[in-house]
Amino acid sequence: MTGPQMTGPLAGQVALVTGAGSGIGAEVAARLARDGAAVGVNGLTEDEVAGTVARIVDGGGRAVPLVGDVSDAADAARIVREVDEQLGGLHVLVNNAGLQQETPFLELDLDTWRAQLSVDLDGAFLMALEACRLMAPRGGGVVLNVTSVHEHQPRPGYAAYCAAKAGLGMLTQVIARELSDSGIRCLAVAPGAIETPIQDDRTEREVREQEAGIPAGRLGTPAEVAALVAFLVSPAAAYVSGTTVVMDGALEQQVSLS
Repeated sequence: MTGPQMTGPLAGQVALVTGAGSGIGAEVAARLARDGAAVGVNGLTEDEVAGTVARIVDGGGRAVPLVGDVSDAADAARIVREVDEQLGGLHVLVNNAGLQQETPFLELDLDTWRAQLSVDLDGAFLMALEACRLMAPRGGGVVLNVTSVHEHQPRPGYAAYCAAKAGLGMLTQVIARELSDSGIRCLAVAPGAIETPIQDDRTEREVREQEAGIPAGRLGTPAEVAALVAFLVSPAAAYVSGTTVVMDGALEQQVSLS
């Protein structure tokens, strides 16, 4: 589905957002479209991404659904090929697709470990690899990886998730260093606690307790993350590369004396 091309700081560019059916990914896709980009909207099923595509098109933007599993090498290659063919290029990749599952370390088995790393780390690697192979000969582009504060901050019960996000943070730095001569910027955004569907099963008391541990006193919103992503992938941030920008209401600065 496409609509008329919009104007804005990303006018004339094509962006691909993975895991864009809901939460942060959906907001990022909508914000990039509002800033002028044509957007490839990735998810596992057509139904998953239909709402995001419709939201963009109804707002006057251009968007196409790109169904596939980013952790599958063949799917990753096809998704990048399709966005190039359907929207006429690829200038921005936002690796947002992710999987998070709480499992105590002593109960963690290899299948559970691999399932999370396959999406959170392997998927981002495969998508970045295919996107950069397309971007490099064409003068460059931007790869932005959505990591987490748990790229830096350990969280009991989430060994696989933390390890994947830490690995993605280092992968971000290596890509930035290695491909800068090709005109490719690579950077990451590390959100803290954000109001996404993953929070829906928490009780009001649990949410209040969580907010009490955040110096800002609240959870962030997907729209706030999307605004930061939109700036970082825009020409205004052309000198920002090889780093992770933390967005967590000062959560990482919280010092516990207990």
